[in-house]
Amino acid sequence: MSNIRLYVLAGIFVLPMVIIFGRLVTVQVLKHNFYADKASAQQSRQFEIPAKRGELYVEENGELYPVALNNSLKYVYADPQLIEDPKEAAATLAPILQSEEKDLEKKLTFTGKNRYVELKQQVDQDVAKKVAEAKIRGVVLRDRDYRAYPEGALFGHLTGYVNSDGRGQYGLEEYLNADLSGRNGQLKAVTDSQGVPLSTQDNIIEEPRNGSSYVLTVDRYIQGVAEKALKKALVDNKAASGSIIVMDPYTGAIKAMVNAPDYDPNNYASVKPEDYGSFINSAVSSQFEPGSGFKPLTMSIAIENDKVEANTSFNDSGEVVIGEYTINNADKKKFGQVDMSLVIKNSINTGMVYILKLMGGNPNEITKAGKEMLYAGIQKFGFGQKTGVELAGEAAGRVKDTKAADIDYANMTFGQGIATTSLQMISALAPIANGGTKVEPHVLAKKVLPNGDLEEIRKNITQERIMSEETADTVANMMIGVVEGGSGYLTRMPGYKIAGKTGTAQVPKANGQGYEENKNIGSFIGFAPVNDPKFIMLVRVDYPQTNTYAERSAVPAFAEVAKQLFSYYQVPPEGS
Repeated sequence: MSNIRLYVLAGIFVLPMVIIFGRLVTVQVLKHNFYADKASAQQSRQFEIPAKRGELYVEENGELYPVALNNSLKYVYADPQLIEDPKEAAATLAPILQSEEKDLEKKLTFTGKNRYVELKQQVDQDVAKKVAEAKIRGVVLRDRDYRAYPEGALFGHLTGYVNSDGRGQYGLEEYLNADLSGRNGQLKAVTDSQGVPLSTQDNIIEEPRNGSSYVLTVDRYIQGVAEKALKKALVDNKAASGSIIVMDPYTGAIKAMVNAPDYDPNNYASVKPEDYGSFINSAVSSQFEPGSGFKPLTMSIAIENDKVEANTSFNDSGEVVIGEYTINNADKKKFGQVDMSLVIKNSINTGMVYILKLMGGNPNEITKAGKEMLYAGIQKFGFGQKTGVELAGEAAGRVKDTKAADIDYANMTFGQGIATTSLQMISALAPIANGGTKVEPHVLAKKVLPNGDLEEIRKNITQERIMSEETADTVANMMIGVVEGGSGYLTRMPGYKIAGKTGTAQVPKANGQGYEENKNIGSFIGFAPVNDPKFIMLVRVDYPQTNTYAERSAVPAFAEVAKQLFSYYQVPPEGS
């Protein structure tokens, strides 16, 4: 009996050891790979290695100046599952992060779903040091590149901004987002108790590919001059908004593009919902009817097709009847016998309708052939299609096809019933300035290579000729008349030949039924000096309240910028 008890006691002591041994054999031998993988999965994770976003620059005297760059700061996040006392942690962090204690406590309390919550972005070194010294388990500091815009609002509509998710919004940041973003790398690393990767070079699965950087065509000085002139024009005219574009008429390189109202991309989140329109680059996104600024284009189409010459005569009675409609000149003026140069100089609406009739071969009526000629010419100038500029949100404009009514085409000859953008207008008139070749407007000049060298982006660009040099010169001389003795007189400068055209356009009602009362858009487009233009510029002033004609709203701003450009480009007056 005593032996049985001894065996039982021995079994009681031995059995647990056998079970433990069997478990060890199962874990370490039979299921070694399974548990090893599980342990590895618990102790290591796969992380993304952020790629550095490409930066944007302007060039000045061979030096690069950033307009969008990366500012390396810290951000703070937490894993609530690891927070032992959310209330105590919140009380410690609130004064450091300058956050509400109750909000932090809510974020730090684990609910079963909220892993890795963000506590604070753009944390400077002093704050980061205090967070680290607090030694709160589950609270982590990480490096992150934040976007900074040294020029603030001055380049805001060109750069756009990068939102809190790291995506570009508006401007170049959106248009080039994929290229600027690059591609993140991959890291598989063992983590510490707070989930922070303990990385080495051996852990990297894929190296990050940093984003590309670019140099803009924009001139910082001209940009500043244009911005100042535009804001003064809006104040002087009590206008709602406006824009100025300055472009090289030979290459299409944008030297300045400013809009008002504007915004600071460094503080985009502070823009109120009612002011979200300030994000829009109206020079490329806002469509408008150009009005009389369109007349030189209609004239050039007719001259190029041998339908009129500068001395072609026309008897203006002050009005023209198209079906049930009557078209009048501005202020119902009558000019009598005039030639085509005076049609442009005096901005005669009825003269433009007469040109449309001549396009169709019948001076007494509008024909399908005339409409087709006008439409084909308008298409050549690029209306109704995007220019392809490297900016997000470009509008295509709108052109009625030849099925439209005769009255619609009559109105189009002097810039009504056609929707365009400031960028389309300045691009369309550039051939008149440069001798007849079409340009492609652009804001990117060079790409910054990984070794720091600069590579020209646009090489061997073949420009399409859309009018003869003779046609361009003829229309340019007509536009000189606008400045010398017409509505552009306020931009006259001794010693300089300036060609230009004003446009005072009505604003269509939102429902498409007619036009707004006492509401217009004033514009002036011009280039100088005419014999060798250094710039072409368009000024647009939206809804002026004090000066309702472009000669008073838009022309003075053009004159101010042009004066500065003559000095900047060191253009001496003729005869000096």
